Amino acid sequence: MMSRLVDLALHSALWSLLAVGGINSTLADIQRYAVDTRHWLTAQQFVTFFSAMQAAPGPNGMAVSLIGFQTAGLAGALVATLGMIIPSATLAYFVSAWFERHHSSLVVMAIRRGLAPATVGLLACAAYVFVRETDVNVGRAVLTLVTVGVAYRTRFNPIWLVAAGVVVGLAGIVR
Repeated sequence: MMSRLVDLALHSALWSLLAVGGINSTLADIQRYAVDTRHWLTAQQFVTFFSAMQAAPGPNGMAVSLIGFQTAGLAGALVATLGMIIPSATLAYFVSAWFERHHSSLVVMAIRRGLAPATVGLLACAAYVFVRETDVNVGRAVLTLVTVGVAYRTRFNPIWLVAAGVVVGLAGIVR
């Protein structure tokens, strides 16, 4: 049990520090480690945890708390939550003042230019993980493509797309 908690703490801290642009940029690595490597949860549980956190108010990173709970109960949830919050908050505290003082320096501008495409790439990888795990039939793949198209082409609030997905699922249109 203790080794699981240490493992969970170390990886939560790593994910916290790598979550440039938000936790979604690290989803592919979280899925790889928690599902494929450690088998702490199934692929379907992983998708469910992060989908629930997307729909619920609050930070998406709290899905890692659910992974911690699944892995090691209440202690695991606490360790994972603190592991997600403390490292990045500490880094932000110490680095933010320096970034503000040097916001127009070449180094800071280069860092910002480099982080943006890396974050987009990580988000694309996370999207691929979700598509691979959820789009197991034609109906789900079509629903995903329609959602992407509507989100990209319109100004609909995404909550309506989530609600539409719920209705489609409850109606049994997509299984």
